Amino acid sequence: MVAQSKMDESTVSELEVKGIEDLTPMERKHLLLQLARDGVKDPSAGPWEITDIIRGEWKAVKATLTQPIEIGVKDIGRAAIFQVSLDITKLERELETAQEE
Repeated sequence: MVAQSKMDESTVSELEVKGIEDLTPMERKHLLLQLARDGVKDPSAGPWEITDIIRGEWKAVKATLTQPIEIGVKDIGRAAIFQVSLDITKLERELETAQEE
């Protein structure tokens, strides 16, 4: 999978992220898009290594169930560590499950 920023200024491939195989397809998509957006701001970013994955409990946000995900990422190129926070909706998880079957 490859993610590209909206302005086509930066792309990030799964091959650039060590440990990405521990994420679900939807988590990978969200992380790669975030890293591509960050690459627009700083072209020297990457490659990356996932250091930690924390999946929180499901919670209701308005009429939607979401699961918060915290991904610890080490930017090897800049020797920096940061957190990527995202929410996966119940619908996205159901779509993942349907695609795997």
